[in-house]
Amino acid sequence: MTEKDHMDFIEAKAEHLQNEKNNTMKVLEAICSVRNLNTSLNKLDTHDIILENAFNKLLALVRLKNGGFFLVDELSGNFSPTKFFPQEDRELLLTETDKLIIDGTFAMAVKTGKTTVIKSKSLKSHILLHVMSTVSRTRGLFIGQLSTAKEDIPDAVFYLITILMNETAHQLESFELYNRNKETNRMLTESVKKLEDSQQQLKNFNEKLEAEVYNRTKELKATNDLLENEVSERKKIEKLLMQQKEALQELNETLENRVAIETENRRKSERILHEQSKLAAMGQMMKAISHQWRQPLNALGMIIQDMLDEHDEKGISRDYLNDSVNKCLKLVMHMSSTIDDFSSLVRSDTDKDTFSLVPAIHEVISLVEVQYNRLGIFLEPEISDQFAQSTGQPRIMVHGDSGMFKQIIMNLLANSKDAILPRLENGKSEKGLIKISLDCDETSAIVNIEDNGGGIPEDIIDRVFEPYFTTKKHDKGTGIGLYISRLVVQEHMRGEISAGNSMNGAVITLKIPLSS
Repeated sequence: MTEKDHMDFIEAKAEHLQNEKNNTMKVLEAICSVRNLNTSLNKLDTHDIILENAFNKLLALVRLKNGGFFLVDELSGNFSPTKFFPQEDRELLLTETDKLIIDGTFAMAVKTGKTTVIKSKSLKSHILLHVMSTVSRTRGLFIGQLSTAKEDIPDAVFYLITILMNETAHQLESFELYNRNKETNRMLTESVKKLEDSQQQLKNFNEKLEAEVYNRTKELKATNDLLENEVSERKKIEKLLMQQKEALQELNETLENRVAIETENRRKSERILHEQSKLAAMGQMMKAISHQWRQPLNALGMIIQDMLDEHDEKGISRDYLNDSVNKCLKLVMHMSSTIDDFSSLVRSDTDKDTFSLVPAIHEVISLVEVQYNRLGIFLEPEISDQFAQSTGQPRIMVHGDSGMFKQIIMNLLANSKDAILPRLENGKSEKGLIKISLDCDETSAIVNIEDNGGGIPEDIIDRVFEPYFTTKKHDKGTGIGLYISRLVVQEHMRGEISAGNSMNGAVITLKIPLSS
């Protein structure tokens, strides 16, 4: 490559970088214009003004006692408390947020993407939650304490809040993008400046070289001695140019190594994100398992307490002790099998066995009957003897895992119990009753679980099988029991599950194909 070609290459490189700088600035100006920020992005050092403007706009829509913003850290994915209005209410809102995280309301608000309003017992007022999301990712969440009741706020206001939160999320995204491009522009500017300096130095060097060549040529004409000096000087210059070429090659190799290192770091980051997604899925599974363990743990507690009461009253007989120990062991074995049940729930290639419905239902009843009777709730199985045995073999055989089926029945009985207990406490019912009936048609077994707990409101009966939907208090349930039951019945037993109401309470119906 000649010196002129080298000069042309450097000038083209500088012009290309300058064009990239100009194009980047035009893109930033376009983003600022579209988002119509009240304050120019180049005047913002933090996102506090964006959050303050968003809170002031919220005050124009609803009356709020206070409010706070939680922004998502891009690297960790955690929600971090960022800005509160007024600042002195920060700890109050953080305490309330911790409760919402524990009972699942926080996760539900993030998932729905709509305005969520719940009643706070501790604050004795309504709490408004809304996520701030863009197409790329979740940016944060707003929590505020309403000064008025939810019923006094028109529905249209909640739609406006959603629009405002989406706009705020895009403003935060634009601010983040602006800062990144601002840093990129600074680096481009420095690179252009270095190239311009190098170009000027090279130009000065060439001018100096041309002057020396001219002087040496002039001296050559005068004397042969000067000719030898000129040749020696040219060799020195050629050596210097070779050193510069080698330095440039070394610089290119260094840049290639840096690109390789950055590529490897990016791959490591992608692997870390993949592992985090696995951990998140494991966290959801642990929540589901803990929900399914509550009832066996309660039953164990009742049996142990009953043993103490029996001992205080008349002593414990050997038969009574053996019976209590056997029940406790059954509960412990049942809890141990829960892990296998949930593992099979996520495996698509799990082999499906067949089992008899009648023994499975009776086994669940025997485990919880004593506990429920003490609470004033009585179980009434309506299972005809004709379904139990035929020539020594069970007649009602279905596909599936008996442990998972028993877990479903136990969960449905627990839901009925939770619905009946408040009615017993406030005197609306004198006696709790749960009927478990079993029938068959030509192709399916039909199990009905009917209680006198007042039934399911008609406006929500279509939603009871949705994940995280519950009518219980936040400390009583997570809203995943019926959802998991539906998954098991549909995907592992090829059956159907539905919810309805009778005159006195709710009716849950399981329809499971018979084993051929």
